[in-house]
Amino acid sequence: MDAREPVDWAPGMSVLADTSPAAWVEAALTPTAGSATVAALVPPVFPSYARVLPPTYEREPPHRRHRWSEIAAATGVPLTSGIRFADLVAGSRRWGKPSDGGLDARETATLARVLADLTGTPEEAFFCLWEGFGLPETEAWTDRPMRVEIPHRAYHLLTGPVAAAPVLPTPVEWRCASLWWPADRAWLVATEIDGYLTYVGGSRTAIAAVLTAPDLDAVAVDPYTPLDPSYG
Repeated sequence: MDAREPVDWAPGMSVLADTSPAAWVEAALTPTAGSATVAALVPPVFPSYARVLPPTYEREPPHRRHRWSEIAAATGVPLTSGIRFADLVAGSRRWGKPSDGGLDARETATLARVLADLTGTPEEAFFCLWEGFGLPETEAWTDRPMRVEIPHRAYHLLTGPVAAAPVLPTPVEWRCASLWWPADRAWLVATEIDGYLTYVGGSRTAIAAVLTAPDLDAVAVDPYTPLDPSYG
């Protein structure tokens, strides 16, 4: 088996047989690493953290897209570190809902552009893609023995430049990498498969850049911030 096999449906990425670049993540995300808090998704080793708030899509055609900041402006509910989606919309179905599984390609591309400037290794990053999507793109790797394993999840490990991050949710709709980080571990992005929020851990400079990016909605959190339980 080749140690690095190009992925034809994800240009710029290769799937790895050697998962040792993810060993530090496996060691940090243990069953006791802050269940139901940010630390359960992002290793609690960074100075700062942010929660990225994904767009919502209306249930009916044409499935209009809304940002949380737009909804907050309309409802008068401020975007605080503790904001929950249920509180933001106050039971209204007008705004649709975020999609499970993470950011779409548009938001992923924005986040990747912001973070690429905040690592010394933008051309070498690692991406954990869940093995259980049940789609042709990932079922083709069923017989590959190597997995990145954390509590309740196992992932295929891909590599490529930070700029390649948005290619994953392009062919595999709504399925961004669950975990991705540069080789120098300057930051890490995480999204739970069954959730909808994305978290970033990094330097204070990196998180400040995420929080102030005009094309992202994000709030500051810490490793002990509870994950949002209000979505369903």
